[in-house]
Amino acid sequence: MKLMKLTSFLAATVSVSLVAADSRDAKAERGSGTGVEVSAEDESFGGGSGDGGCIGRKDIPFMMTNVELTEDGDEHYFGFHNTDTESETQFLKDVRYCPDAGRFGAYRIYGEVVSLEDFKAAVEEEVSTNDAVDHVMYHFHGWRVDPESSFMQAHSFMEMHEENTGYLWIPISWRTHWGSSRAFYDIDRNGNAIRAGETFGASVDVFKLSVPTSLMAHSMGNYVTQLFAQNTVDPEMIFENIFMVAADVRMDLFATDSNPAAPQATNIKGKTDQAKVYLDIPDEELRENGGYALTQLANHVHVLWNTGDPQLGIREYFQRGFGENIRRALGKFGADAEELTTLPYFQERVTYHDFSFEGEDHSYQFYEAAVNLYAEFKSGGNTVANAGGLNMLRANSRVN
Repeated sequence: MKLMKLTSFLAATVSVSLVAADSRDAKAERGSGTGVEVSAEDESFGGGSGDGGCIGRKDIPFMMTNVELTEDGDEHYFGFHNTDTESETQFLKDVRYCPDAGRFGAYRIYGEVVSLEDFKAAVEEEVSTNDAVDHVMYHFHGWRVDPESSFMQAHSFMEMHEENTGYLWIPISWRTHWGSSRAFYDIDRNGNAIRAGETFGASVDVFKLSVPTSLMAHSMGNYVTQLFAQNTVDPEMIFENIFMVAADVRMDLFATDSNPAAPQATNIKGKTDQAKVYLDIPDEELRENGGYALTQLANHVHVLWNTGDPQLGIREYFQRGFGENIRRALGKFGADAEELTTLPYFQERVTYHDFSFEGEDHSYQFYEAAVNLYAEFKSGGNTVANAGGLNMLRANSRVN
């Protein structure tokens, strides 16, 4: 098994096709992008206090993170070179992005750190006083997305879609090896993602708002979301919807076999138990009832999948020999996953949306078709989309 892991690691490191895809995917993951080149020099070698006037400033109301923060007067900031994690979730309001506040052209993201309760109160006040929004959308980004990209995705969404969707978009920046090669996939998945799930699970009360609230997760952010749900004590309905886009989680997440605690789960075949003989898989990956945990927090779960997704194949490099239900990603093999979703409990609560019309694409979470879907299922109406609705989404899709 260790030889398999080493072979997979080397394959991911030396593969020319993956390196080429790395550049394309990183650009897509950065959302709108800024064109700012960040120096490899450690920010500790320069950059004094203050934001230097913050030329090119951009603002969003709120942000959450488990990335280490640097204190600067009454504020805190973080950026590309903040590489450690905090032991607790940090809540920021009045957040601003400064592209060159640090020396050597390093960006910084500034904000006022507030308590969990003060953060909730500020979010609720924003919804009640801002006529453009009536619903909160939290967002767990994918793998290798740095704080700048997480911020810019939220900023771009609110500039382009706030009024037509009604969403107040709140990004959650979790520590991952941004700027690294794909060889770090396993390290992040089995380390940083697990820690993020535990940290945000301990802060679940922040999502318990008096206003409608949903959550969108992309790529490995879905694994963080799954672990966050499984680490939640005394779960209750918090989210109207959870949108799982290009989900890098096991294909059988909502299958009967992997959710023995789900109501009416009486036909257990033991596939998950068989997988446990592979000791190199962390316990978190094999933990049962991941799908059930998600449906205990959300009224409805939407799975957006694309059979042409080229990036989810990297999961299969590192999950060799572990059985296809674990090796394959939900975000790529949605049709097979839906066949495994046999319990009426899940069929009533989980809807699969085929986004294969996007072609060979992984970062389609902000394409028009996806945004339309977020808006379509906001505030009720969670039924399986009819053919007309799906055709409308296809017609509005950005095709690459």
